[in-house]
Amino acid sequence: MVDASQRSNAIHRLASYLSSIEPLLTAEELEKEQKVTKKFADNEGHDLQQLLEEEAEHCSNWLTPRWTRAAYLGYQAPLTVFSSPGLSFPLQEFSETTDFLTFTAKAIYGICEFKQLVDQNKIPVVKMGKNDLDNSQFYKIFGTIRRPGRFCDTLQQFSDADYVVVVHKNNYYKLPIYCESGKLLNVPSLVDALQEIIDCPIGKGEPYGLLTHDNRSNWAEAYAALSCPHGNADTVETIEQSLFLVCLDEWVPICQGEERIVQAHQLLHGGGLRQNSANRWMDKTIQLIVNPNGLAGFCYEHSPADCQPLAMLMDFVQQKVRNEENYGGESSEPQKDVSSTLLKFQATNECINLWMCQAMRNIHRIASQLQMNVFQFECHGKCFIKAQGLNTDSYIQLALGLAYYSVHEKIPAQYESAHLRIFIEGRTEAIRSTSNESKAFVLAMQSETASRHEQLVALQRAVDAHERLTKEAITGQGIDRHLFGLQQMALENGMPSPEFFQSKGFVRSVSFQLFTSQVATSHESFMAYGPLLSDGYGCCYNPQEDKIIFAISAWKNSPQISPFKYGTAIKKSLNAMRRLILETGGDPVGEHPCKCEEIRP
Repeated sequence: MVDASQRSNAIHRLASYLSSIEPLLTAEELEKEQKVTKKFADNEGHDLQQLLEEEAEHCSNWLTPRWTRAAYLGYQAPLTVFSSPGLSFPLQEFSETTDFLTFTAKAIYGICEFKQLVDQNKIPVVKMGKNDLDNSQFYKIFGTIRRPGRFCDTLQQFSDADYVVVVHKNNYYKLPIYCESGKLLNVPSLVDALQEIIDCPIGKGEPYGLLTHDNRSNWAEAYAALSCPHGNADTVETIEQSLFLVCLDEWVPICQGEERIVQAHQLLHGGGLRQNSANRWMDKTIQLIVNPNGLAGFCYEHSPADCQPLAMLMDFVQQKVRNEENYGGESSEPQKDVSSTLLKFQATNECINLWMCQAMRNIHRIASQLQMNVFQFECHGKCFIKAQGLNTDSYIQLALGLAYYSVHEKIPAQYESAHLRIFIEGRTEAIRSTSNESKAFVLAMQSETASRHEQLVALQRAVDAHERLTKEAITGQGIDRHLFGLQQMALENGMPSPEFFQSKGFVRSVSFQLFTSQVATSHESFMAYGPLLSDGYGCCYNPQEDKIIFAISAWKNSPQISPFKYGTAIKKSLNAMRRLILETGGDPVGEHPCKCEEIRP
């Protein structure tokens, strides 16, 4: 992915890097970083750049295989929260068990229909300028498994799988999804099969799914032990080779007003030992999770692909389930009764029990320490922002930075993910949302002497700067993946890591207190994931026409970090920006004043 323009811009990329760290450093610190960066550019950086260019000449994409290995497969932390996001369906209403099973059956049917569209190359190709965006990630999410390894995991795909695995009360069932003619089973047949599973008289199964929540090296050891007893290897293989997993969870209570928070916890980790954490297999790329209380969504193993395929899949399924009464109904072709097959595990031995105890401690820590705050900002949505001629995503990014400053009184290193789908097999680049312009905006909004006009100008300049950074990122002109490539060249060629990558400025710039992304859907949905740092926030948002949905995560270990205080600060920041716009002659279209008053500072 390094072309002639990128080679000529290598020096410019380092200049952009220095600009990105300037808001985070003192003048003295910045001067030191400038010297370190110049030394790097004149010496090791030049040599590493040549190696990277040579590598790029022999492949269609030098970045994605390396990034997948370094950021995902070689990452030893648990998939749970640290890597795998959850994506919600809108809240469902299940008045009885039949509703619960019918929704699940329709969702299974819809996911399989979506896969057929993928297989038939019918997923629309989106253009960015003159370029078609790459759709290869859509092909990688079905039938894919991430197998644990002691030092590095591996990915394998079984896209021709003709069954799903349903998990209920920790027991795993193989459920065929096609009839003899090759057509999808209709929804009534699937409902009957699911009913048979929940009526199965066997007791609660051993919590083997907990093992998949542990860190990857522990799970790799446990995986070897679990697969040894006679028959277990076949059971594990059947789970792994399924098209996707369906988790029929046990009912969990919900306090009024906390539905989405409970939903986020259930999708990310299952709620802990006393709830549904064992009713999972975290290595599967897609886990459809449905609770009888109306909470549903996906847990998504992130290594094969990014979030756009999953968001499109959720919208597709929800649209079908909600708007088509007879969706997936009786077909003209008679269908035989379908029975699932219980997948059996042998009784645990002492070795597996030891790993199970370790996994139990781990999931308890995760479930008890993760904090989630999910809310809707209903004062306005993207309609209001666009009416001012401002970019919606850039505007929200500025609000996130302003909110952080108002709570913590410092400028954060702020990450936003950007796609690289303009390239073959492209994944992501980082947008470094913290800039000199965003810092100037924050300080202007906090100033008691800045005029409203000065604050508005600072807002407009900061939005323009973020738009420019976004365009650079999505066209392969970003900073972070290029520097990652240089690091990899040093590692692969047995060269010492340059001083540049240990410098205070570099380390500070990649220690992102705000780890953010926009995942837009057409339904009332949110994506949730964990924070990058123990003292930082994860923040995903879904901007809709008349509201913005936020999902904020943080760990409990730092008393200064609170997703609830930060969420309140986001509302206040958006409201302050709205008032600034209106007081300087902005267009009030799309705002809902009656829903803004309660969050006035």
